[in-house]
Amino acid sequence: MKILLVGSKGRMGKEMSKLLKEQNIQFAGIDIGDTVSANFCPNVILDFSSSSALEQNLKLAQKYKCPLVIATTNHSKENMQKLTQHSKSLPVFMSANFSVLFNVMLKITKNLGKNFEYVLTETHHKAKKDTPSGSAKMLIKNLQKNKIKPKVVCNRVSNIVGEHELKIYAQNESLVICHTALSRQVFCNGAILACKFILAKSSGLFGMEDIICDCM
Repeated sequence: MKILLVGSKGRMGKEMSKLLKEQNIQFAGIDIGDTVSANFCPNVILDFSSSSALEQNLKLAQKYKCPLVIATTNHSKENMQKLTQHSKSLPVFMSANFSVLFNVMLKITKNLGKNFEYVLTETHHKAKKDTPSGSAKMLIKNLQKNKIKPKVVCNRVSNIVGEHELKIYAQNESLVICHTALSRQVFCNGAILACKFILAKSSGLFGMEDIICDCM
C-alpha cells in the first residue's frame, strides 16, 4: 500500500506520518498546493488537511485512478455533491471521526427513544476550530433522526484530544454514554483501516459504519 498523505505538516498529519513510518507503510507527505514527486505513484490518497483541499484531492484521485480517504470536516453541500458524483467512478471513504470505539458509540445511539432528556457535551483542545465538532454533529444527526433535540455543550480546554459524553435523563435516574480519545493515534489507526478497506472497492461512498462490524 502506497499512501499520499495530504496535510502531512499539520497536527494530525505529523501523528499519521509517525505511525506510517512505525508500520513500514510507504507514503509521501504533501500540503495543499504542493506537487507530488514524479517518482511516487500512490494507490490511495489520505487527506488530513482541510475541506479547502477537496478540489486538489479530486484531481489527484482522478490522475492516479485511486481511492480517496477524507478525514476532514466542515464540507459544504457543494463539496458533498462533488464527492457523491466522484464516488460513482472512484471509491471515496469519508468520516468526521476515525476512532473505532467512537463509531461503536454512534451505533449504540442510533435507536434511542425521544421520551427522555439528552445533554451532549463535547470537549476538545483549545486549537480546535469547529464548534460543535464534526464528531458531535454526527451524534446530533443520529439523535435528530429519532426526533431528539439534545442540549449541546462545547468545551475548548487545555490539550484534550477529544471527549464526547451523552447523558440521558429520566425521572430519578440517568445514563451516561461516553467516549474518550486518549491519543490522536486512535484516529490514525482507524484511517489505516479505512485505507485498507477502500483499496478493495471500485466505486462508491463509504464510512466507518461499513467496517465497524468487523471490529465488534
